[in-house]
Amino acid sequence: MRPTIGAALAGARAACLLALLLGVSTLRAAEPGPVRFFAVLSAEEQSTTTLSKGTGRADFSLDRDTLRLSWRLSFSGLTSPATGAAVHGPQRPGTNAGIQIDLAPKLPASPSQSSAVLTDAQLEYLLAGRMYVNVRSRRYPAGELRGQIQRVPPPAAAPASP
Repeated sequence: MRPTIGAALAGARAACLLALLLGVSTLRAAEPGPVRFFAVLSAEEQSTTTLSKGTGRADFSLDRDTLRLSWRLSFSGLTSPATGAAVHGPQRPGTNAGIQIDLAPKLPASPSQSSAVLTDAQLEYLLAGRMYVNVRSRRYPAGELRGQIQRVPPPAAAPASP
């Protein structure tokens, strides 16, 4: 099936948005490779009191061309079995937001991995630091572990040789 003009424009808009939010001119090539993100998960990040010694981490990789976000999620030490895991947004730390991406459509296992193609809005929220990972459990159905998604800084450029 041939893409429509609307789909082509949406793709071009997403590419421009990605370039602008990464601080890259649309006229020159962006740094090579995927854009990487991570979230460190703990009970302390929850917006309500959560008594858990559980920990976790989510690592993300965003393909610049397709806007496919791939992830690997791991957690341990929950107070009860996990019942769900998702990316929420748009929101800043300390307050709650709706689910944007279900990280584990079936009961979450640790570790788990999958991927999804982002919408333009999800891309904007991610690049603006307004998304977080939330792992829910039987004891804490609103969330036991949480962590704000942050961009992994790009590697420093090698110093120029004299």
